[in-house]
Amino acid sequence: MAEPVQEAIHAMEAYTGAEKGYRRAHPRGLVLHATFTPSPDARALTTAEHFQGPPIRTLVRLSNAAGSPYAADRVSPTRGRVLGLAVRFTLPSGGYATWAAANIPVFLARTPQEFVQLTTAQRPEGEKRKPNVLRLLGYLATHLSALRGLKGVAQLKPTPSFAHERFNGIHAYHLVDAHGQRRAFRYRWVPLAGPAALSEAEAAQRPEQYLLDEIRQRVSRERVAWELEFQLAQPGDSTHDATRAWPEDRPLVTVGRLVLERPYEDQRESELFVFDPTGVVPGIELSDDPILRFRSQVYRESHRRRAQETKPEPKPADLGQ
Repeated sequence: MAEPVQEAIHAMEAYTGAEKGYRRAHPRGLVLHATFTPSPDARALTTAEHFQGPPIRTLVRLSNAAGSPYAADRVSPTRGRVLGLAVRFTLPSGGYATWAAANIPVFLARTPQEFVQLTTAQRPEGEKRKPNVLRLLGYLATHLSALRGLKGVAQLKPTPSFAHERFNGIHAYHLVDAHGQRRAFRYRWVPLAGPAALSEAEAAQRPEQYLLDEIRQRVSRERVAWELEFQLAQPGDSTHDATRAWPEDRPLVTVGRLVLERPYEDQRESELFVFDPTGVVPGIELSDDPILRFRSQVYRESHRRRAQETKPEPKPADLGQ
């Protein structure tokens, strides 16, 4: 195992509140059955089989990205939490394709080494378990690229529902069409319900953890869906730096719709699933982004560790984890 992966897992376990038997990132989540229906425009861009026509059975995991499964769904009444939407497409030929997105515009590190350094710089200290501000500022002074990601996190507002969040794939990939032409892209899941945020007063009235219960109830009474959009790169757009977004004037193509159906029958079994952001099939290729492959390795190591640990029985309020 590559040394940075072990260093990253150690830093996450030591500094972000990891719990035995849980994922080291996004430990609190809910898996749901869903259907993905590709649009006709998708076939012109890629030969990937899940974009060729009929609806695809899909699993979706909505999650809180905090290291602890007991963390609140908001940082404060005015600040939201990083959230995730991961998908597993069931392929017509057998097997799966997997992706993982978050409600932040960019990542916080360009390389595995930077991720480890930033996580370590944020380690909590003292009775209040707060990061050392001077240490974090020292890191930022020599890693200005991290400011973009931290700004995106700081600007998150408490959300009334996962259904109102836009989730970004963050990394670049390459589409390959029927003629073998390659084109770089990034993807985003855009909520059909539109963006929304809680006011400070509304957020203060919500329980510490409310998002999983809310999405269960919402799915039982109405349609919850996202449009999948591909943002197409232009010459000069970086494919290796996950901390830098592409300009919003880049072409956007709607390539499908994801609709939630019902919760997965066995949530504890679903913790065996790995939503690997590198789980692509022919027609989609990985970019040269080093964080993309690094995330895959970290996810696999997280799965290996939690599979060997005894997970505590969930509390009544935690049954969705």
